[in-house]
Amino acid sequence: MENNWMPDVYSDVPVAYAVFDLILAEDGKTVRDAQYVFVNKIYCEMVGMAKEELLGKRFLESYENADPVWMTYCTKAYQAGRAIRDCIYAPEIDHWLDFTIMPLAQPGYVAYTFMNVDLDRARQMEMKREYTTNDIILRISKILSGEEEYDVAMNHALRELSHVLHPDRLYILETDKKTVSNTFEWCAPGVTPEMDTLQNLDYTQYIGGWEKFLEHSTSVIIEDIEVLKDDDPVDYWNLKRQGIERIIDAPIYHDGKLIGYLGVDNYEKSDLVNTVMVLETVSYFIASKITNHRLMVELEHASRYDALTGLHNRNACMEKIDFLMQHPSCVGIVYADVNGLKEINDTRGHQAGDEALKRAAHLLAKCYGSENAYRMGGDEFLVLMPLVKELDFKASFRRLRELVGREQELSIALGSDWVADTTHLNEAICRTDRRMYSDKVEYYNRRGKQYENRHDIRSCRRILDTPLPLED
Repeated sequence: MENNWMPDVYSDVPVAYAVFDLILAEDGKTVRDAQYVFVNKIYCEMVGMAKEELLGKRFLESYENADPVWMTYCTKAYQAGRAIRDCIYAPEIDHWLDFTIMPLAQPGYVAYTFMNVDLDRARQMEMKREYTTNDIILRISKILSGEEEYDVAMNHALRELSHVLHPDRLYILETDKKTVSNTFEWCAPGVTPEMDTLQNLDYTQYIGGWEKFLEHSTSVIIEDIEVLKDDDPVDYWNLKRQGIERIIDAPIYHDGKLIGYLGVDNYEKSDLVNTVMVLETVSYFIASKITNHRLMVELEHASRYDALTGLHNRNACMEKIDFLMQHPSCVGIVYADVNGLKEINDTRGHQAGDEALKRAAHLLAKCYGSENAYRMGGDEFLVLMPLVKELDFKASFRRLRELVGREQELSIALGSDWVADTTHLNEAICRTDRRMYSDKVEYYNRRGKQYENRHDIRSCRRILDTPLPLED
């Protein structure tokens, strides 16, 4: 029932307005419920009920999901004897409300005024979401552009993302559009790592189906993997096996080409973080990190490997010699030089000469392993085989001579030595080089030609008055 003392003027208040008669607890100070005394039309429209459904009813009984916090505000206003203002989410009507509660002159009565601020609140939340998202991106970009080593930085970035997205798993997939491999991974406690099992997989079968998602979206967003079951069964069952329900995979591009994905499994849905924007923006920094790392690896490889034969080069050989001299051990040494390379280049072309060098490298690698063979430049090769027994090394050298002897269009001058102590390895290498030179001179003598020594850049090579045996 509506009280007669309530002035009609409140019916025209331009905001939602309601008056309550407070129902106090036994202590006489705490409000345990409130009874509707007056409501205006705007209030009824806001809560979606008629005036007759509210007046005389208790607040906590009028709504299935009534929030007791309203009684806390009533208590504060009642005890303080003054107006209180705040903004909270009202689950009863699913809106954000800016409200004021004030005690009235009538003892035990309070009045509420409400303003629906959903639009303002939504904008505030969007601004907060944008700020939080940008802050996350900034933190991770600093990690990826910092001084940490490549592997450390990549794992650090995934770990930082995990604090925000709270997923089961974060990962980086790298691909050349033929195969795909999982190169970095973060897993939540209790989640089984998958990196070891996701290596060199067929791109088309494993993630090739993701490309159709990129036709209409900037990322692969699958909120329910069941959509893959019919069209992409290989990927579906792989995800199903891992207990994955939803994924987001942001593509990683370099020069417009897809080189991988930054992915997240079973991420936490949040109103405070734009997960897609975080992943897509971070993917740019990861692309730069991967590209720079690949370039450094290529440069490092070029500094240590011969581009033509694939063997280690002179730089790598010098490092190996220094190491062996500082860590004394036994070693087998072979010096090899392709005979008649200039003639091959002049008569059959440089491509034939290159093929001769690659064939020589293949024979050395076959007998001693590519990790122990070095191209020293031009037509010269050196083998350093540590920790080999003398008899085993001599057997391998005999096998090399046999293989070289079977070659129809390739001749290689060879010299060998085995030393029990690498402390004076340089002298042993020069000794081996002289033996190889003697073998080369003999090759030219058999052909009735005089060998002209064009290799004067190494101090250990010189013509000896007394020829040495070709091998021990």
